[in-house]
Amino acid sequence: MKQLTYGSVCSGIEAASVAWEPIGMIPVWFSEIEPFPSAVLAAHWPQVNNLGDMTKIAAAVLSGTVTTPDLLVGGTPCQAFSVAGLRGGLSDERGQLTLSYVELADSIDEIRKQNGEQPIIIVWENVPGVLSSKDNAFGCFLAGLAGESEELKPAGERWSNAGYVSGPKRAVAWRILDAQYLGVPQRRRRVFVIASARKDICPAEILFESDCLHGDSPACGEAEQTVAALTKNGVGATGADDNQAQAGHLIAGTQYGNIAGTLTARHDSSPCADRGMNIVSTYRQTAFGEYADDGTASTVKARDYKDATDLAVMSVHGTQDPDVNHELAHTLGRNHGQENACIAFSSKDHGADAAENISPTLRAGNSSNSNQSGGQPPAIAVAGNIIGRSPENGGNGMRFDESGVSHTLTKTGVHAVSTQNIVRRLTPVECERLQGFQDFHTRISWRGKDAADCPDGPRYRAIGNSMAVPVMRWIGERIVAALPGQETPDLRSDYVIELDELRNKPAHMLKDVGDQWRTPDALYWGINAKFGPFTLDLFTDGQNSKCPDYYTAEDNALTQDWSEKLKELGGSAYGNPPYSRSSYHDKQAVTGMVHIMKHAIAMRDKYGRYVFLMKVATSETYWPKWADHIAFIEGRIGFDLPQWFVPANEKQKPSGAMFAGALVVLDKDWKGDKSSYISRDELIAIGELFMKQAHWLVERTRKVA
Repeated sequence: MKQLTYGSVCSGIEAASVAWEPIGMIPVWFSEIEPFPSAVLAAHWPQVNNLGDMTKIAAAVLSGTVTTPDLLVGGTPCQAFSVAGLRGGLSDERGQLTLSYVELADSIDEIRKQNGEQPIIIVWENVPGVLSSKDNAFGCFLAGLAGESEELKPAGERWSNAGYVSGPKRAVAWRILDAQYLGVPQRRRRVFVIASARKDICPAEILFESDCLHGDSPACGEAEQTVAALTKNGVGATGADDNQAQAGHLIAGTQYGNIAGTLTARHDSSPCADRGMNIVSTYRQTAFGEYADDGTASTVKARDYKDATDLAVMSVHGTQDPDVNHELAHTLGRNHGQENACIAFSSKDHGADAAENISPTLRAGNSSNSNQSGGQPPAIAVAGNIIGRSPENGGNGMRFDESGVSHTLTKTGVHAVSTQNIVRRLTPVECERLQGFQDFHTRISWRGKDAADCPDGPRYRAIGNSMAVPVMRWIGERIVAALPGQETPDLRSDYVIELDELRNKPAHMLKDVGDQWRTPDALYWGINAKFGPFTLDLFTDGQNSKCPDYYTAEDNALTQDWSEKLKELGGSAYGNPPYSRSSYHDKQAVTGMVHIMKHAIAMRDKYGRYVFLMKVATSETYWPKWADHIAFIEGRIGFDLPQWFVPANEKQKPSGAMFAGALVVLDKDWKGDKSSYISRDELIAIGELFMKQAHWLVERTRKVA
């Protein structure tokens, strides 16, 4: 099956790409206009074009200036349908973006039909509020996708949480998915729509599991559990420090390879729950002053940079029996970690004065004046050792008291102090993990500041507006699985196929090596010292490359722009060209010295220096007598066997046969003589000295490290 391509609109920080690239999908363009998310895209996907305004893409598709992908993915701004956006719906210009989305999908399908390609698969995401907007925005959207002339209307006052419609243009399925059941410990319910005009797939089969009932199809799996972290060095409004585990911050387990999954917190590597700086529990706010202990976080929101709602309670070496008192605060105690220590902080500044061995003054607050007690509600003390314990098991309840009377601060109690129901806000890194991103996905260079100084505000907003990565991964995998299997055509050239077969043989004969002989290391480094530095190897098999950047036979160097690559890399290019006869693939030359030299002179005329180690063959038509410089090597040269060579028998050893060689230099800025002579032994000696210095530097660096 060929690799699927996709175009992304309202791309944000690209949860789709983080989810889909590991399963073989390829982004061909993004569409994002917000400055900070656009900067995140440029930092992580510099090779993918950001088209900007999505309302202009449909016309560009029809004009042929924008490619038509296999999938179209995006979530038009959810504010247009959410309570936060006052449910502006289609009267809000942001709501009109849903109609632009349909227009774009239609344009892509039109061009793909002209090209004899399958219709696109559409993936759309939004908040559940879209199902009940007063202007029936969702019904208009469904009608546009399905190809109906009038808006579709729900059977009742709102659209159901899952459904399926089929119209003259497309089949459309939708369903609410909750991220907590698909890999992240966050309650995040979102509507996902899958639509397509393809006849070989059914959107309903992608979005609904077969063992679920229509209209009542919760995602399989159980809610992920999480704990949050609260430490002396990590409390407050700023981001987490670099040493996450040692600081007691959230650390990610394994989820989808390199995507962060279930969050855990521990100060050391001990597997014991009562060791180290461990979190007792987290609480999700269900209403003002009321919390639920169900192992999930509230939905991560873009506005979390302004406020947060959840509560985290932490234990530091809690080893003593619990001592709880619901009416009075517990006494603060600390005995070098052998008792239940506490991290307490005042209601004044949300944790900036956190300390391990002394509690800040508890103040009544509720003053309208600007003083130490002013402007804040009473602090709330939480005895951590009551978490999850019923009264008969030593607990004294699982609620929080906002009456103004603090729990007694006891010697053995584990305590936290909340102000306005907040212990501290989640850090941007923790929010990234709750959305399934890698740590620091949004920590980028921004407005002249280094990544380390990236402000938190735009990170919170971008993360909160994003899709959840594991949900997108689940959808991507369902799409791939739903596509019919087909034999993938081998698009490789005959030369590449034969080379692969040769390399994969269990044993080889010398006569099989052909044009795969490699330059001896000492000789190469001597040439590099004289004519380099070389940064690009033009002809390699992937194992024998002399430079970090190189072209293999699969890349076909004759289709590459060497000059542009050298502008990017700096330095010069080196080539030990293949001498096999000319071969072609789709009328494009793959090998042949005539074609290689023709391409080389074209690159030379554009930019750069190109140095070729060649067999002296002045009578051949390809011999570059027009070169800027030719250094004839005094002494015959030999080459090494490729690394993949396995001798079929003891006779398969290189002979002493060598040939006359020369270094051909193509550089229009060359200022020296047209030709010269250089000693083979001198080149090898220089190369050996260079290699000895390199080995010394590596050893020295290793010892210092």
